[in-house]
Amino acid sequence: MSLVDVKSVISDEKVQLVLFLLVVLVHLYNEIGPCQSLLHPLCDGFAFFLSSLTTIVRDYQSGKYYKPWKPANPIVIVSAKQQIAELSEAPNLSQRAVYADMFGFKHTMNKLQHNTSDHKVVRTRLYGRLLQVNGPGHLNALYPHLVARLDSSLSRELAEARVLQDGVSLPVAQTVRRLASRLMSLMFFGESLSSNEAFSKALLRYPQDMVKCMGAFQITPAFMSPVVHALLTKRGEAMNLIQGRLFEYMGPGRSTWDEPDQTKYLTIMHNMTELTESSDYWNPELLSQSLLGIWFAAAHQPWMNLHFIMIELCTRPQWQEALRQEIQQHSTLDYKTLEGLPLLDSFIKETVRLKPLDTLAIRRKALGPHSFAHGSLSVPSGATVCVSAYDLMHDTKTYAEPNSFDPTRFLPKDGKSQRKFTEVSETFPVWGYGSLACPGRLHASLAMKMVMATLISRYDMRLEDPNARTRWSWETFTMPYETTRIVFKER
Repeated sequence: MSLVDVKSVISDEKVQLVLFLLVVLVHLYNEIGPCQSLLHPLCDGFAFFLSSLTTIVRDYQSGKYYKPWKPANPIVIVSAKQQIAELSEAPNLSQRAVYADMFGFKHTMNKLQHNTSDHKVVRTRLYGRLLQVNGPGHLNALYPHLVARLDSSLSRELAEARVLQDGVSLPVAQTVRRLASRLMSLMFFGESLSSNEAFSKALLRYPQDMVKCMGAFQITPAFMSPVVHALLTKRGEAMNLIQGRLFEYMGPGRSTWDEPDQTKYLTIMHNMTELTESSDYWNPELLSQSLLGIWFAAAHQPWMNLHFIMIELCTRPQWQEALRQEIQQHSTLDYKTLEGLPLLDSFIKETVRLKPLDTLAIRRKALGPHSFAHGSLSVPSGATVCVSAYDLMHDTKTYAEPNSFDPTRFLPKDGKSQRKFTEVSETFPVWGYGSLACPGRLHASLAMKMVMATLISRYDMRLEDPNARTRWSWETFTMPYETTRIVFKER
């Protein structure tokens, strides 16, 4: 694991020094092994600590990261469809609260209140109408602008590429992160604001700040959270810049937003403001705070999934050709055509199914004691309740040969329609479930498909180093290595 990768995880050289010192301690413990019997009365506890530390360091070297102690609150897993439905909708099982604890919304989302179920229906209805009902029409109209944005963004990436004999090399994680961010930012904020250099950099940095804080908050005492957040994020620099602009354009400075009408009326920011004009609940501060949260979810997951999809494509060149043939069957690739490509959709869904970003899903925090229907399960207050996404997506009752990679798995068969990537199901809980399923999944899917279709059409792709590490894990999360590179050979 390179220093670049370590910095991408913890972004703090002091933490790296601590890890180095831990390794030294383990080495010293192994070296003084013959003396352990003499020091046993004093060192038994310390020896146990170092023994455990040895295991942790070995896992660390293998790309597996975790807290070396048990979580403060229990985690309860449910699996029956009836339980999953209740888990999703129960008013005292909070989706917002569990992620607020995980990512420290009190600090990373500017004092967002989360341990409440108040106005849950109001928020859910707004997000559903904004992103799911109006989303497809807006995306269809915005598509030509997105194509132009992707072309210009890809040109910028290629201009910085490392030139090789058989193509050019780019770091896949950084490349797809920027490409996805630039596409999603146009959907959210329009051409003018998303092209602002400072704002664009903040949009790219903010999700990274959130992930850094997630890791740091889990291994530091709660009272240190404000200090940790301030150090890792430069006192919330990106967060404050983004929310400041959003507050201005969704509130007092709404008339000063200089976005052309042809794209302004298609953006999430404009429509979110329009839909809440007569609301007593929504105000500019809450709107900007909520849109900041939607941005984090929208900006983080697409590029992560894209990274691992690109890795799969590089290790399976035959599927590059199969997907290329599907794309080239169409003279033009407009929004509806791209969304209707069955093999492309199935390839994405199968990659995500086989190796999900998070092995758990539909996480909820119990705001009070909760007993599931028919007394099947009781959950204490403060516990996290969820499903095992990995188990559900590797269940032999649903998926034949679930550990095998089959990109045709979700294609229409036996007269049945295709089970699309954006479909919400208890057997594919990546998007959540019920009324709180991810409302922005259509936007995320489009960004992923646009990047994939463009790269597949224009390039043959391979890993620069076939033996390079491509993923590491933190608790239940799978993360990409920053140093993995892909070689693009123009066709």
